[in-house]
Amino acid sequence: MRVQGKRILVTGGSGFLGRHVVNQLRDQGAQVFAPRSREYNLTRIEDTMQALNAVRPDIIIHAAANVGGIGYNRLFPAQIFRDNLLMSCNILEACARVGIEKLALVGSACAYPGEATGDLREEQLLSGPLHPSVACYGLSKRTLFMGSEAYRHQYGLNSIFLLITNLYGPWDKYDPNESHVVAALVRRFIEAKEADQSEVICWGTGTPMREFLYVQDCAQAISVAVEKYDKPDPLNIGTGIGNSIAELADTTAEVVGYMGEIRWDTTKPDGAPRKVLDVTRMKTELGWQPKTSLREGLAATVTWYWKTILGKEPLEQRIR
Repeated sequence: MRVQGKRILVTGGSGFLGRHVVNQLRDQGAQVFAPRSREYNLTRIEDTMQALNAVRPDIIIHAAANVGGIGYNRLFPAQIFRDNLLMSCNILEACARVGIEKLALVGSACAYPGEATGDLREEQLLSGPLHPSVACYGLSKRTLFMGSEAYRHQYGLNSIFLLITNLYGPWDKYDPNESHVVAALVRRFIEAKEADQSEVICWGTGTPMREFLYVQDCAQAISVAVEKYDKPDPLNIGTGIGNSIAELADTTAEVVGYMGEIRWDTTKPDGAPRKVLDVTRMKTELGWQPKTSLREGLAATVTWYWKTILGKEPLEQRIR
């Protein structure tokens, strides 16, 4: 399958990941449609059906999600579970009713067992309980995978399920109540740099291991998967490179040019001790791997933040 010339509907197309997916597909010559939630509320089956009937897509990429960092998951677990579960069920049902060539479902590494050790392999997806810090979001994504299998079996729906690692980059959520760790640290260190603060306080111990994928690389991976991957088995999308949160904080501070002290608030939660994906299957099936290093991606993100959020032209000495 080639995306060029295809009619593609991207749910969540104005969100963080979605807008990058839209740009990637348009660059490849696809006709891309990204309905806004104020036009079609995907938690309602009637609106979901109306969106598909209006666009008549060949392909759907379901990237819409109610998602945020650990703090957001603690505040709004019911909303996260409800919204994601309803959208998942409605997208699957509408696609089965209308009939499309392919459905790409964007999952999350949060669906993996919380206490799993080593790099996470696709076979481990349903092998244990979720981490409590992201249980409601993770369970909604596990349910999405189970739905993908069920609709493929009963209705022949050609769907693929992609397990995405931690993303960062331009247009991420930078609100402290909603942001993931990279966005939170980028904002915190830039604000500390601008205010000449002597220290920055970060959540937890800094010891958990995570991997971080630049969002534009992820958008490219999704496009490649749409063209090349057709199996029911889940597929990890990531870098396979783990960094501790402390290493991430140090690198972010260096990129920003912040020279103060980093202090860890150990009263705040760490989340799962380790979440790094095994990307062997991704490399084999897609013949693809990300090109942006963590430092390069952080530099691009920090530059974007200064220009877009603060409206300032960053000085060269700030970006190292």
